[in-house]
Amino acid sequence: MKRIYTVSTMKKALEHALSKSEDPPKVKEYMEEYFAAIGGDRRYKFKWKATACNHKYISSGIFEYYGNMYYFNKAGSELELEYYNIGRR
Repeated sequence: MKRIYTVSTMKKALEHALSKSEDPPKVKEYMEEYFAAIGGDRRYKFKWKATACNHKYISSGIFEYYGNMYYFNKAGSELELEYYNIGRR
């Protein structure tokens, strides 16, 4: 059965990852690490769709996890996360 993560769970995972590193490949690794720690299904992977960053810091991005699309924006220490329903055809 497909597990649905709430926006608050996704935000906690993203905060966890960004507290360790803001390098996009590392954020991906730490997000997957977080979901493994809370009992997530390892068959599903975190996929970047778009990022706004330089070589070291990430400020916003769009990612997919479990077939759901999320957008986040980080300004200073404040993090906003939104869920987007991208209907499947």
